Amino acid sequence: METLKEQTFTFADFELDAAKRLLLRRGKAVALNSKTFDLLLTLVENRGQILSKEELLNRVWTNQFVEENNLTVQISALRKIFGEKKDEHPFIVTVPGKGYKFVADVQTLHDEKEIVIESHKFSRVLIEEDIAEEGGDEIPAEKIIHPRRRLEDNESRKSVFRTSPFIFYSRLGVVLTVFLAGVWFWESGKTVERKQFSFAKLTASGKVSNATLTPDGKYAVFSQIEDAGESLWLRHIETGSQTQILPVKAVKYVGLTVSPEGNLIYATVFGGDMRDPQIWRVPLLGGAIEEIREIKTGAAVSLSPDGRRFAFTESRGALKETHFGIADSNGANKQILVRAAYEQRSFPNFDLSPVAWSPDGSEIACIVEEKLSDGAKKSGILLINPSDGSERFISEQRWDFVAHLAWIDAETLAFTAYKTNPWQGQIWAVSQKSGETRQVTKELSSYTWLASAGEKLLTVQKTAISHIRVADFNEKTKALQTREIYNESGIIRNVAWTADERVLYSSNASGKREIWRVQKDGTNAAQLTVNADVSFGISVSPIDGSLVFCSTDDGKHALRIADSEGKNVRPLTDGTEDVFPNFTPDGQSVIFQRGLNNKTLWRYDLIDGKITQLTETLASYPTVSPDGALTAYYFLDREADNLWRVGLVSNETGAFSGKINLPAKITERRMRWHPSGRFLTQIFYTGEKANLFLLPTNGSVGQEISGFGEGDVNWFDWSADGSQIAVSQTTQTQDIILLSE
Repeated sequence: METLKEQTFTFADFELDAAKRLLLRRGKAVALNSKTFDLLLTLVENRGQILSKEELLNRVWTNQFVEENNLTVQISALRKIFGEKKDEHPFIVTVPGKGYKFVADVQTLHDEKEIVIESHKFSRVLIEEDIAEEGGDEIPAEKIIHPRRRLEDNESRKSVFRTSPFIFYSRLGVVLTVFLAGVWFWESGKTVERKQFSFAKLTASGKVSNATLTPDGKYAVFSQIEDAGESLWLRHIETGSQTQILPVKAVKYVGLTVSPEGNLIYATVFGGDMRDPQIWRVPLLGGAIEEIREIKTGAAVSLSPDGRRFAFTESRGALKETHFGIADSNGANKQILVRAAYEQRSFPNFDLSPVAWSPDGSEIACIVEEKLSDGAKKSGILLINPSDGSERFISEQRWDFVAHLAWIDAETLAFTAYKTNPWQGQIWAVSQKSGETRQVTKELSSYTWLASAGEKLLTVQKTAISHIRVADFNEKTKALQTREIYNESGIIRNVAWTADERVLYSSNASGKREIWRVQKDGTNAAQLTVNADVSFGISVSPIDGSLVFCSTDDGKHALRIADSEGKNVRPLTDGTEDVFPNFTPDGQSVIFQRGLNNKTLWRYDLIDGKITQLTETLASYPTVSPDGALTAYYFLDREADNLWRVGLVSNETGAFSGKINLPAKITERRMRWHPSGRFLTQIFYTGEKANLFLLPTNGSVGQEISGFGEGDVNWFDWSADGSQIAVSQTTQTQDIILLSE
């Protein structure tokens, strides 16, 4: 325990309360994460003095090993809060070659009342416990109950702050918050032994999309994002030398596995003009590609210890099932061991590693999503016997989503799991004997892909920056003139226009997923909702500005409605999988998707509260026509050629009204109806650049339009007159991290 005297510092429009760990701007609290606050307090306490980078790292991150770039990120966050410009630094001055100095005029207020705070000592293998999910925007001081939030045992948090153009143009300015993690091993199902790992960052391109290890732990195999697609590489871990296995191809690598012998790569790919994902078998040092045609999975496979068989998951939409199965290493002798019906459970099967064959070959770990008794869906991990298909859960614990599996040894399984708030992948470990789980990382970044070999654990670290961009659209010239109006750390999933031409978006900046609003020039960003838990979709009533949005609470997705200012939030539907709402133009109905596997369209009538099912077959991502007569949606055309198409359904009767072909290049499910009603608009990509495709409803030839720039499009929306389009995009740095003893 440590005893401190309360002390308050004032400078410019700010007041810094050391004891309460609170920064105020003109009487309103400014949310800071704990390390940003510690850094600011250190600078203010030593105002006028030059503090070297090493000194600041030692004071703020005591007994922790962190990279210098972490300090740079926090300094940039403070400068953003203070409103410093590129060439004007009235608060924090950089002294070239020496460090930083706080130069603002500071007044000190003392209070002799003593308070006692609890302190924690961190070893070099423990992860910091206090990481607040805070941003730099003002919120009323009376709303701050705990300026410093403590992590729950099973929840991770990340720092969310608005970033400056400097951060974005310097490779986003967000680099690995370095960690040394303890991975826990169990003996006799009871004793937990902490095994210490050091880390190494293997790549610095920020372009790694997928990665795995060779069985001897000497090489990393990874795919890298290029302008025209992705390439495949082999990297020697000890020397850092790299060899290209496959040149750039117009595909995305959605699964990578190396055979136990270390001579073959099983690469699952999707993109280009592929109807379904494909499994390629490629020699480790490059050569001819062999397609395994018998298996249709969109995820990584897992080889048995002897290399003779592999496990996989697959989707069978026609049967409304997902499957877990095994096959010979060449794809022959396919066996489906477990079938999962959509309504009860499902095996994930795209862009992840959902299966992991145990080192002794007796069981296969497999991710499964199950519907609980209250209708919520949660993910767990099954252990399935490859001989007879019998199954058991490795642990009773559940997560909102589990993505990647890798056995560390015969008794310990590592995996990445997500909690909805915030949606951020962290690494966990679970004992095969006891079922005991432990969260390994509690980081600012998200982790994806896992592989283990030679007492090494490999993962890909993702650090995201989201951008809201507005583009002017001229239908005559079919041109986009795009400008960025806002950006922040993390992922902004939803965006929507209001009738008065302001932009709504969903953000974690306050610590929870809420609806925010910003002027179309990027000014006056303000939080509207409280405890809304916004997830899949926001829609604005064209009549009174009411907001309908999907809210996710403990695995259940339902629609809520609020007034135009985000107040008076109340339930709209009581479903557990109601997503992607769309107001009709008269504001009297909401069209939405019900189901995340067995997807159908429904209509909610706001006048009488009646809910009507519109489609019986698979239909997803609805968008309502400007005249309100039709809804467009995606469907798999099983009656014709099993290709994805756009369907049209009557909002009044539910009658099928026609279909529109999709170009092969369109693989994303992001579609909005242009306010003119003459065409649908669809996102597609050329390399890393996002583009717009105009899809006429009369069957004529579509048109491609470029102009959004780099970044994954999370959502987009048209202004009421169709002259502007708002888009939320995310750019990410993705690099390989290796943990070893």
